[in-house]
Amino acid sequence: MSSDTKNLAQHAADAAKKESDNVKYANASYSWQTFLIDFYRRVKQYYNFDFDSFMIMIVTVSHVTHENYKEDPGIDGSYKDFIKEFKHTAPGSLSKRKLGINAISNILEMPEETTRRKIEKLIKQGLLTKSKLDGIILSETFIEKHYPFANQTAKNLGKLIRTFDKAGLLSAAKDFKM
Repeated sequence: MSSDTKNLAQHAADAAKKESDNVKYANASYSWQTFLIDFYRRVKQYYNFDFDSFMIMIVTVSHVTHENYKEDPGIDGSYKDFIKEFKHTAPGSLSKRKLGINAISNILEMPEETTRRKIEKLIKQGLLTKSKLDGIILSETFIEKHYPFANQTAKNLGKLIRTFDKAGLLSAAKDFKM
């Protein structure tokens, strides 16, 4: 085989591999975009409110989770076990870190009055509540109301992670450098 033929064969093999990699990356990108579109659509459909209100709710979930579990050595078991055992916020249990309208407004870079109005709506919907000791917290029925959405999101995220893994993107993401 001549060197020109070898170079041509190598070039064809390199092009085929590059095209195969491009297809994997395109499929992973498409899966990510589909995940995001579905997530935003489900927020609007399931909760029947805007994404800013959802973000207020998630900031509250994050605060309560952090405050309840920052000293916890961990939970054995599954995601379902975690949800079932999710600690309800007893008055005064969130140490001295009270979550208020101003804090949520700053975190989300949202006007304070808008934040206040959206929080009031979330309270009326039974997702959040106010405590004089702890500020804005999750309602007693939050887990029950939020579980179907969270469960579907966890399933969709698992599918996305499997797609990324199949494309080799999980290990690539660990080693990513600009």
